Amino acid sequence: MKMKRLLFILVACFAMAGCSKGAEPAEEQSSVQDEEKTNEPEKVEAAEENPEDKLMDSIPTGEAATTIEEIAALAPGELTKDFSVDRETSMWIGKEVHADIRKEFLNEMESITATTKDPHELYGAFLHLLGGARYKETVQPLVDYTPSFKEPILPEPYETTVDGKPTTIPSKAILLLDASSSMLLQADGRLKMDTAKNAVKGFATTIGKESDMSLYVYGHAGTQNQSDKNLSCGTIDEIYPLGEYKEAEFDKAVDEVKASGWTPLAGAIKQARLDHEQTTDDITLYIVSDGAETCDGDPVAEAKAFAELSKDRHVNVIGFQVDQQAESQLKDVAEAGNGSYMAANTIEDFSTGMSKLWLPSDIDLVGLMFEQADAWPEAMAYDKVRKLAGRAKDAMRLESDRFAGAANLLQQEGMIDESVRDELLAIIETHRDQYRAMVDEREESKMQLIKDEVTRIDQKIDDYLERMRKLKEKK
Repeated sequence: MKMKRLLFILVACFAMAGCSKGAEPAEEQSSVQDEEKTNEPEKVEAAEENPEDKLMDSIPTGEAATTIEEIAALAPGELTKDFSVDRETSMWIGKEVHADIRKEFLNEMESITATTKDPHELYGAFLHLLGGARYKETVQPLVDYTPSFKEPILPEPYETTVDGKPTTIPSKAILLLDASSSMLLQADGRLKMDTAKNAVKGFATTIGKESDMSLYVYGHAGTQNQSDKNLSCGTIDEIYPLGEYKEAEFDKAVDEVKASGWTPLAGAIKQARLDHEQTTDDITLYIVSDGAETCDGDPVAEAKAFAELSKDRHVNVIGFQVDQQAESQLKDVAEAGNGSYMAANTIEDFSTGMSKLWLPSDIDLVGLMFEQADAWPEAMAYDKVRKLAGRAKDAMRLESDRFAGAANLLQQEGMIDESVRDELLAIIETHRDQYRAMVDEREESKMQLIKDEVTRIDQKIDDYLERMRKLKEKK
């Protein structure tokens, strides 16, 4: 509509200029001409502007995206921007401009085809009017995907203490997971939050054989903005109530955690104490954090209050890529809580630290690690990538079919001839093939990421088995 209005305005301006000029009295024409002479430079400059060129400048070029990231960032078409994801990936829509937008499309193209028949410029108009409406939702997930498997927690036999303190499995284990905004930083090429989730899920698989489990999350509410401090610092949730470990439910609770806000460590320890202060069984609190308290609380005092309820209560802490100040505080928390502190700077440190800090020295636990070598998660990961790639290609197919339908429609309406239509169809097919090739390449790279991650975990387990075998031979 913008282009049609622009063309109408230009034609109207010329018409009005001609009428006013013909209506001027003779005695006034000389004065008008004199005035025109005084403004001659401006008139010459105006004459150099071709109205047709101005209209052409408003027509988008037919440039296709050159990377899959660019595809994901493509703006939706003016006429398709309200189309849903389901509509943009449907199997039942053919090569057509949908009836809901067909009339408006033809109105727009009537102005454009009156000005140009260049196939590349017409393709640019297609992109502007009919471009894919949901590339962000259909392509970006494939771009962002990283494989996520539980990190195997492999206990070391004969290691009975950490920092001189016994490492025994408690009857009740409560995990406090830091979900503050700092967990959105990268570590070893992935989000710290994702690494922590995988390690926590792997730990729960092992210790859940012996202990009732609970999971608290803190730092997940609001944002790191000052205006959200009260909300973020005051929100501590027990997202997996203390009870029997059930893998699917526990993993679902962990997966739904989103890092976002401040770090109410003291508040989280206090909440766990208040919720379970009537419990007589031994309880160990396990804190996974990457930073110090930021909500003005005293986590050291809270850890001490937790441990003082019973001699069988402990607060163990693992600090993930923490700075010196945060590490000092977290060490003090562990000490006040009659527990131990372990530092982790890599994914490997994380899982190793857990095995040392949280598992007993029992060679019989070796059997637990076989559950980590499950082929099902790997198969599910491959399937997810295939589905993500398939949905992206469906969106590209639908856009391409819509463009082809538009080209055929313009030829049927007499706005372009058959040769222009054929050139348009060739451009559409070329760009579709380019887009599909980019998706195929990214799909292959994601499959390789899955394979590499599986190989890393398998190698870790194989190395562990070899060491256990050699230890048995020595006995």
